[in-house]
Amino acid sequence: MTAEGKQQLKQNQYANSWKFNARIYLHQTFGTNKYPWPLWVFDQLYQAGSAKVLELGGGNGLLWMANAYRFPEQWDITVTDISLGMLQDAEKNIAPLGKNVRFEVADAEEIQYSDETFDIVIANHMLYHVENRKKALLEIKRVLKPTGTFYASTVGGRNMIELKEMILEFDPSSKYGKTLGMLESRFSLDNGKEQLLEVFGDVRLVMYDDSLSVTDSDAIVQYVLSLNGMDSGQTVLDPNRAEEFRQFIDTKMAQSCGKLHISKGSGIFICKL
Repeated sequence: MTAEGKQQLKQNQYANSWKFNARIYLHQTFGTNKYPWPLWVFDQLYQAGSAKVLELGGGNGLLWMANAYRFPEQWDITVTDISLGMLQDAEKNIAPLGKNVRFEVADAEEIQYSDETFDIVIANHMLYHVENRKKALLEIKRVLKPTGTFYASTVGGRNMIELKEMILEFDPSSKYGKTLGMLESRFSLDNGKEQLLEVFGDVRLVMYDDSLSVTDSDAIVQYVLSLNGMDSGQTVLDPNRAEEFRQFIDTKMAQSCGKLHISKGSGIFICKL
């Protein structure tokens, strides 16, 4: 990604965590899988004993907040993000927990750590933001110990397809399809393994079974508004039409016995050298 593109992403999406939180709220509150995603992700990467752990694009630190009581004291964790604002939110959320976690501004395409430093590297729903993924993956391979593991989560091409259909029914000019299509075409459950196998010798996919059953139209409106600016300033929902969209969603809910079903497709690639 160009320097300009990275700056736009930081300004439009990740200056701080409110847009991220709007998306997390929808999934946490209305997910039908009652075992939360952050706990499930931690289950995949957990290993006993000491470990040096690097999270790329760690956002507001949700993974570590949710698992603060679970990870071993002897883990040495570094949470990074390209956005200083997101990192500051993460530090506010995690530092009071008294865990051995440090926070660093870092770019996945130019990781500043030495070769063979980490036992675990995590990219949780973030590789689709990386323009030069091959470069980033080679950097991840470089900083990973020979016995280490890389974990990369993402979504599938039909993730939340019902929401896409509703948005385009409401506003055929919406850039939702372009914005989410851009992310999915870059790195998804459908094309991620092929990309990872260019760098890693062993790649397997583990799926997370979930869907949404949404009963609050405002949660959907805030989620969709949070997508504005995801792709070079593109508008998914005009804020001036937010109330009109809320009423549209309310009508859809009334037609569906007070709740909307939205399918999901999420999983994590587990990669070894």
